[in-house]
Amino acid sequence: MLGGGLLPGRPYLVTGETGSGKTLLGLRFLIEGLQNGEEVLLVAVDEPPTEIIENVRSFGWDLSAIRTLDANPGTHGLRRLADVQEIRSLQNLKSMGTLGAEGRRAPDSGDDISLQSVYLKLRQQMSGAGYSRLVVDSLTSLRKFALKSSSDPQAERTEIQSLLRFLSERGVTAMLTSSPQSPRAITPELMLSRGEILLTRKWVGDKSVRQIKIVRFRGSAHDLERRPFTITLAGIQVG
Repeated sequence: MLGGGLLPGRPYLVTGETGSGKTLLGLRFLIEGLQNGEEVLLVAVDEPPTEIIENVRSFGWDLSAIRTLDANPGTHGLRRLADVQEIRSLQNLKSMGTLGAEGRRAPDSGDDISLQSVYLKLRQQMSGAGYSRLVVDSLTSLRKFALKSSSDPQAERTEIQSLLRFLSERGVTAMLTSSPQSPRAITPELMLSRGEILLTRKWVGDKSVRQIKIVRFRGSAHDLERRPFTITLAGIQVG
């Protein structure tokens, strides 16, 4: 559908409503990188990384080697998956396997977060690291953080532009998940991303049907059709 795949070193959007499969597509993108011997990073914004592990456990995917950056800053209370134990500190960058053994952050954490803090943390963690693939899940939440920290829309646009340009300068192939925007909205990610993959989900009777469409893709010819896809133990299967 992409005419050969994503072009390395460029940022791409994966848009869709909740439950359409954005996070799962991003995880398969990272798993493929691991299978190719690449360094990959998941920037978890919407959910703690350990909840992501739990959510995909039924697929049998091995996420243990994926490095994660929890976007929530500061100190978090954590709970072990088996018993309950408070942990007072957690390094920002951990592997999925380490997080799965340690636990998850408490849902009532009250730490403030801003797009700038995530951006600065990401710069710090990527310094000297050879990441070739990165997933930010999700850009929609980062935008909310930007609006929360500043009432100036231009400041929000500037921060998102800085993030996308930073990723491009580092030569990272990035997937950024996002909820659909207004068709008339001209956002920084639309201008600076090199392509957009749209995922949809609808019910046909009592059956849930997911579909994928390449809305735009710079650099090569691409399939314009909307095609059904399924999520299996082997990954994403397009019909």
